[in-house]
Amino acid sequence: MTFDLPTPQGRTNYSEIPSEYASALEKAKALFAEHTDPSKDSEWEDAGNREEVQLSKKTNPENAYDVPIVKGSTIVENATPSQVLAVIQQPGMRKKWDPRFDNATQLDRYGPQKYAFYTWMKSPSYFVWARDIVGVQENVISDGGSKIQVYQTSVEADQFIDEAGSYSKSRTRATLEVSAWDLVKDGDNTKVTYVVKIHLNGSLPTSVVSMVATETPMCVGRVRDTYYSNGHLPYDAAWEDGKASDKDSILRYSEYEDGDGSEASSGKKQWSIWYQAVGEDTIKIRFDNQKLYTSLNVAVEGEAASDVTADVDQDAGLVTVKVADGAKGKGFSLVFTP
Repeated sequence: MTFDLPTPQGRTNYSEIPSEYASALEKAKALFAEHTDPSKDSEWEDAGNREEVQLSKKTNPENAYDVPIVKGSTIVENATPSQVLAVIQQPGMRKKWDPRFDNATQLDRYGPQKYAFYTWMKSPSYFVWARDIVGVQENVISDGGSKIQVYQTSVEADQFIDEAGSYSKSRTRATLEVSAWDLVKDGDNTKVTYVVKIHLNGSLPTSVVSMVATETPMCVGRVRDTYYSNGHLPYDAAWEDGKASDKDSILRYSEYEDGDGSEASSGKKQWSIWYQAVGEDTIKIRFDNQKLYTSLNVAVEGEAASDVTADVDQDAGLVTVKVADGAKGKGFSLVFTP
């Protein structure tokens, strides 16, 4: 049995993505393209409109007990695709909009927008084992951030956690064929589409299958509402400035810890990001100055801290990080708190 989850903050470089992971991602992209092809809209069964989310599904004709392929679509007003992405992917924020999500960690990283992950979910019923997923994710950003697509699909990662080593030995490994978010700028708004094809595996009551099929596409509505009530997490705005280079500081990991700010909850609304410096660099990070960080403090920590400065422009919602050449080969982190 293998259960050897890494400490991603300590990474010093990007790994080369395994060929089978790259192939799995390409297959997931093809599946998403197939299921969102306008010429095949008639294949979807209209599942109604609930809380301003348009729901659709495709039932597996070969297995009536399988979770249907599901799709949810909505509009997030006064939001950019980058801001919506900053609500979707961080585990600390996902806990707010996904009722079945327990937690997740990064297993390996292949670039700033591509990594392997391990996710464990809550049990959908007292009589049903919880599920976990080992997979790979890629964010595809185009048109200066006006269009972002997020792809996830299952892979094997026995070097970290094999199926026999499912978390606490009480979880069934689910197979995620594709989970994909399509975020498209629409004027001042963002149109969000979410498509999921998952096999939960093992024996499941039809009531649980039905519940999962209903809850999953509704995540787009909960993401929207989380953005409205909580705002969005900070994000590296490199692509918005057309900045993309192999010389950029290496993104190791980021995480968000939430709470009410009290000592009892240990809540700090703290967002942290770890980098490995490769030389002189400028990093621009946008933050939410309307809801999450109406007043922001940024601390620089780590071995390279003396060679890194962070300037906060509260009115612009922008942090400009200057990395001096003396930081080369050293790690540092930025810690955002109110």
